[in-house]
Amino acid sequence: MAKANAIVKDLGAAAKGLLFPSETDAPLEAFAWPGAAGPPSEEAVRANCGAAADAPVEQITLAQLTRTIPEESRGDYAPLFALLKNKLKGVTVFKVGEVNIDVYVVGRTADGQYAGVKTKVVET
Repeated sequence: MAKANAIVKDLGAAAKGLLFPSETDAPLEAFAWPGAAGPPSEEAVRANCGAAADAPVEQITLAQLTRTIPEESRGDYAPLFALLKNKLKGVTVFKVGEVNIDVYVVGRTADGQYAGVKTKVVET
């Protein structure tokens, strides 16, 4: 898990001071999850984030998530999103829950773990 730990440190540094725009403007936080045979399933996402077994999970692309950031602020996130794309494979965004939503931007590290950044958004 050495590579996952290194990327978590790098992602944490890139996310430092960023607040994801929504009604909450929550900070972004780096994380790592254990690896699996393939991309994370909805069940694995729920389990790793501690959500209820019936919590809704929506999967979107990083590009779709980027479009939710006001255009004038997107440059602030460019270094973080570049790091996600360059250091992780198969980056996917999972939105877990309703209204108060946990957002996980997840990709696979070189050593087979999953890592990324998470935040919270409010969608009313």
